[in-house]
Amino acid sequence: MARPIYTETPEQLLEAMPDAIVMVGGDGRVVRVNRLAESLSGYSREELIGLAVEDLVPKALRSAHLAHRATYQRHPSVRSMGTHLDIRFRRKDGSVFPADIALSPVRTAQGVLIVASVRDITERKRAEEELLHAQEQFRLVVEGVHDYAIFMLDPAGRISTWSPGSARLKGYEADEIIGRHFSVFYPEADVNAGKPARELATAAETGRYEEEGWRIRKDDSRFWASVIITAIRDHAGKLLGFAEITRDITERKRQDERLKAVLEVAQATLEGRSENELLRLIAQRARTLAQSALSTIMLVDPDEQIVTIAAGDGPRAAAIIGRQFPLAGSITERVLASGRSAVLDTRPAASGERAAVLDAGGAGPSVTLRLASGERVIGGLGVTNEPGDRVFTDGDRELLELFAAQAAVAIDYTRARDDLQRLAVFEDRERIGRELHDGAIQALFAVGMGLQGMAIITSDAALRERLEKAVDQVDDVIRDLRNYIFGLRPGLAADRTLNRALRDLAEQLERQHGVVCAVDVDETSAAVLAGRAADVVQVAREALSNVGRHAHAATCRLSLRPEPGFAVLVVEDDGRGFVPGERSSGWGLRNLSERAAAMGGSLEVASVPGEGTTVRLRIPT
Repeated sequence: MARPIYTETPEQLLEAMPDAIVMVGGDGRVVRVNRLAESLSGYSREELIGLAVEDLVPKALRSAHLAHRATYQRHPSVRSMGTHLDIRFRRKDGSVFPADIALSPVRTAQGVLIVASVRDITERKRAEEELLHAQEQFRLVVEGVHDYAIFMLDPAGRISTWSPGSARLKGYEADEIIGRHFSVFYPEADVNAGKPARELATAAETGRYEEEGWRIRKDDSRFWASVIITAIRDHAGKLLGFAEITRDITERKRQDERLKAVLEVAQATLEGRSENELLRLIAQRARTLAQSALSTIMLVDPDEQIVTIAAGDGPRAAAIIGRQFPLAGSITERVLASGRSAVLDTRPAASGERAAVLDAGGAGPSVTLRLASGERVIGGLGVTNEPGDRVFTDGDRELLELFAAQAAVAIDYTRARDDLQRLAVFEDRERIGRELHDGAIQALFAVGMGLQGMAIITSDAALRERLEKAVDQVDDVIRDLRNYIFGLRPGLAADRTLNRALRDLAEQLERQHGVVCAVDVDETSAAVLAGRAADVVQVAREALSNVGRHAHAATCRLSLRPEPGFAVLVVEDDGRGFVPGERSSGWGLRNLSERAAAMGGSLEVASVPGEGTTVRLRIPT
């Protein structure tokens, strides 16, 4: 118990006090007050002196106040203000206000008096209530937001608060994450590079840090996040911590990436790139969109029921490009027949060449999609991960389906364009014009409409401008196609001319040298080389001339066949052969090599004495 003060209180001291002073005797009646007590209570000094202190208490609280006063008088002590008790003071007019009261016992000649310092805390209470209301409103807002993770960090970056939206987005409950460092949300490479610390330092220095980047959930899955970190400081500028707001914008990012991929494919098509270049680009963009280990473009030969892997992207792509396998019984057959994409969590069962291709590609989880433009089936698009790696989701499938649909139209247009170049001099120009109008031009209209729709929905201004330019290019191509249709002239097709020229060379070899020569020309390859027919014929002429003059052969074979990205001209004989490097100059191989280089191709000569010679010209398409 605090020791009472044995002194008289000077009147001037009471008047100088900043609070209302009410002194109460042992009988509970007021014995002395200052001017502030008059002002605060509404009573005059004369009215206050002798007034029972309970008259200054609301009626509903008087009985309780009597009990509290009796207890205090038995054990008087100093009780300072700021104890935040819910105390009410009643004025003369009956109005009530919240008060903060400090009590002190004072020993006087009249006995022990209780000195009460009374302060009106109406404004403080109002401010506290407004603060509590604002805090409650903020809590409700934060807890009601489910699409954002909103949480607080202490100055060291440890998590101090956690919202329901944070739990939903990141997978942690509050008791699992509070107290842990926020770097737990970053990829390991970013943590090792010190990125979380740099972000906090930037926010502390500038007041704010904002970025988009990869973040990690509790289950180790990744998502593309929009992140804002704001420094929180007190009125003196001291750093109290940070507020972080995170939103999952993975879907927006993937849609933007799809738009960019489609735009690249469309622009490559409009620039007149070859089909092989286009297929390689489609494979690259598909792998990027799916974030997969490998992507492949599979073209189908409907007559031979063979699937050829025409293009691919990824570390294992080189091992499988050009490989073939039977269509029957494959996942590709199922997808092409049903029109529905196949999403597999593990490698499918396979045997023979299909199994060999899957082994070489390191196949694990996969998505296989149909490439078709209208009713014209082109083949399949596949993406795979290594065994045990990430399984593809429905979101991956839907994104790739949209991309595959646009890619198929681009492939179809490229083929139509190549057909137009190859068939430009056909006699039945009406049929060609009708097919072009009903096929390629309508497909281009669809591409243009699709690009316009994408331009409307994207929020990226630069991307929207590129899309609109691509639409203009599509319009130009449609106009050119119509001009081509009306300007067709009859005549023989270029592929027939090259085919005929090669057969003429073979017949000439038989007539002049008696060497039986078989000819096998792939018409599609001949069509692709139509613009370079003169060079191809000249190489074939020199190679066959070597056979007639030097090989002493009985038979010979001349072939033109396709390989992924190339057309290959082969001249092989069963003659005496030679040792490369010893007699090659007499065979005119230097001239052949120079012609091959001029065409952007390569020449290979393989010969074994007594077993014949093979000359292979590979021409990029």
